[in-house]
Amino acid sequence: MVAERVFYPMPLRSRVEEELIARAWKFFRRDPAELLGYDDAQAVAFGGLLVAKVDVFDETTDWLPGMSMADAGWKAAVAALSDVLVKGAKPLGVLLGLGLPEDSCDAADELFQGVEEACRRMGAHVWGGDTNLSDHLYLSVTAVGVAERLVPRGGAQPGDVLMVAGFGIISPVAYAVLLENAPLCPGAEAAIRRAYRPEPVDAGFWLNVSRYATASIDDSDGFALSLHYLAEASGVGLELDNLPMSQQLVECAEAWGRDPVELALYRGGEEYSFIFTVPPDKVEHVLAEAEKRGVGAHVIGRVARGTGVHLKGYGEVQRKGWSFGSWRDSIRSSRPS
Repeated sequence: MVAERVFYPMPLRSRVEEELIARAWKFFRRDPAELLGYDDAQAVAFGGLLVAKVDVFDETTDWLPGMSMADAGWKAAVAALSDVLVKGAKPLGVLLGLGLPEDSCDAADELFQGVEEACRRMGAHVWGGDTNLSDHLYLSVTAVGVAERLVPRGGAQPGDVLMVAGFGIISPVAYAVLLENAPLCPGAEAAIRRAYRPEPVDAGFWLNVSRYATASIDDSDGFALSLHYLAEASGVGLELDNLPMSQQLVECAEAWGRDPVELALYRGGEEYSFIFTVPPDKVEHVLAEAEKRGVGAHVIGRVARGTGVHLKGYGEVQRKGWSFGSWRDSIRSSRPS
């Protein structure tokens, strides 16, 4: 069913837009590299390779029960900035496209705060954007970064080592509790907090070690799918020795009588950990940098000739994952006013 489109008189749109813009700049830091100041567009001088990504948070499909507006802002910004960072680019700034119901201006303060907190964490600024009235919340984030060297999905070579940087797989616990009515279990609260506010990979760590990486992808579409995307783009197979499962996932799977491997591979996503490959002689460099910066980094397998993804002791990893579009049918709570 297509929602009826509502047209608002221009004075009302202008008044609401002006209020939202004024509120936004109470939270966002001006980037000293901006060249145009307050304007309809923005320009920033930089040198290197431009990397850009747009990501949209839409409350009808992306809202998890219990999220706050600040959580939504954080998650939308991290989703876009993570895709820029994983390519080896230093995040510079974001442009926002925001749609809100007329009576949600007060809630926008919290949304802006979440965006700003995520940008600060990842070393980016909010450059500006556009606002409009809508019958529901949506937030489009266009992230921009600059790189000296790109790390594509398609550069893995047979003999490379497969690694993961970030936190252990934990999101399946949150999705099971929030969307499938699974009972609370040890670690569920931590998993839910991480689902609301996924932790990005440390930018300083990744920008230092990405020069060793031959291929990379972030885990936004589920661990199994992310592995397949990397393998297919590189024209190789992946042989896994283990999975980076969190203790919370293992404990909750045991409490529910479910297979933790199945949960980790197929029932998670939006973790924003980095899956990447490096030559064997660079592994120690990556692990040393990770220890220095307090980042979780693990060897999980190797790149092989052939196709597909296989896990030792488990067999073939299927090319499937969580269908995030199905959240629409699972979400029962409404957006906070």
